[in-house]
Amino acid sequence: MFRKTKTRLTLLNASVMFLILALLGSSMYVYLRTAIIGQIDHALQTRAAEYTFQRPQTAVLFSEGVAAGIASIGTFNVTSRAYERSINTIVWDEELTPLTTLIPERYPVQLVEKLKRSIHLTDQFNIRHDGLVYRVMNIKITEDNAKALSYISIMDHDGYIQLISDISTETGMLNVVMGLIVIGIVFGGGLSIFAGLYLAERALVPIRLSWEKQQQFVADASHELRTPLAVLHTHTELLLRHPDHTIEQDSREISTILNEIRRMKKMVNGLLTLSQTDADKLELHMKPVLLGRLSEQVLKQVMPLASLKDIDLSWQVKPDIVVHGDEERLQQLLMIVLDNAIKYTPINGTVHLTCKASSGYAALTVTDNGNGVDAVDLPYIFDRFYRGDKGRTRTEGGAGLGLSIAKWIVTRHNGRIEASSVQYQGTKITIALPAL
Repeated sequence: MFRKTKTRLTLLNASVMFLILALLGSSMYVYLRTAIIGQIDHALQTRAAEYTFQRPQTAVLFSEGVAAGIASIGTFNVTSRAYERSINTIVWDEELTPLTTLIPERYPVQLVEKLKRSIHLTDQFNIRHDGLVYRVMNIKITEDNAKALSYISIMDHDGYIQLISDISTETGMLNVVMGLIVIGIVFGGGLSIFAGLYLAERALVPIRLSWEKQQQFVADASHELRTPLAVLHTHTELLLRHPDHTIEQDSREISTILNEIRRMKKMVNGLLTLSQTDADKLELHMKPVLLGRLSEQVLKQVMPLASLKDIDLSWQVKPDIVVHGDEERLQQLLMIVLDNAIKYTPINGTVHLTCKASSGYAALTVTDNGNGVDAVDLPYIFDRFYRGDKGRTRTEGGAGLGLSIAKWIVTRHNGRIEASSVQYQGTKITIALPAL
């Protein structure tokens, strides 16, 4: 049933992780490339500044040649604190004819032609030739800025200066880094599938548990409703068999029907409460509550139930204990635990309630000498619909929802509830709520 969900979760998790790896790898490459190329561009710009901003020391007519300045213009190094780079220079006249004596010998004619075709490009750019990569920067020389040149002055002609740096080593290193990143991304993509599968399995654990609980809840609720409905159906048919009978004659069947309706109403109310708690729609109206006095009020309400079974109902309550809580829900909590104790205590038994302050908590204890709970069943008594003795609980009118609601109330009040029991000797319910 969860196979499609598992597949979708696996693909989603794997895709997200693969995308993260790809973004990280791409970011690393872009950062590294930007840093390296930026360093090269800085060297070119440093050299270009010497051509455009320093005052000239000599002036030579371009048309007459610049043999005297060739040595200083041709090839030079730009050195910084942690970086040294060789930069070549080619000077072009306004007819785009290069000063041949300035062209490095290792530059083939084809490369020079590529440089010539790129003479009008602005900013820095790359030119590839014969497996090598060059970083190029063009400087346009005009009559306005010719006077600012360091080594030559173009008096009556416009021209260009090209600054060229071989960056084959750097681009080769970047290609290697790119290859390693791609391999890492591919390998990481494979691992992300297994990681996605693992995460999908982990994510499905609570979903499966929730689904199983929901299925169990529906099955238990259906079972609990089916029994009273069957009783109602049977006794209604009995009434229909004798349409001439008076109410007094059929009072037994009518009483049974009424009892089952009450039981169904109680169970439906419990189911509604639990569904609201699951959806977090049940709001608590918190205020200071005198827990001792509230306990005494609930005791008065359950006294008739205890007297019907001749149960000795006793209590020891400190009336001035105050807690911060919802008075209605706390009353429901007390009613649940006392009602349970009376239900499962035999005739002439005893039920005792204590309410006292203990280490910053209001401690409530309900003790009975009933049949108790088997040690196997004790850890599950707060689960919904759980009943150790289903036949006995059915007779007593319970559906296994009360203690689940009680636990929710205690949890919402930041308290704790515990049960201890010895079979055939009795049960003890202990509740601790933060006191004011």
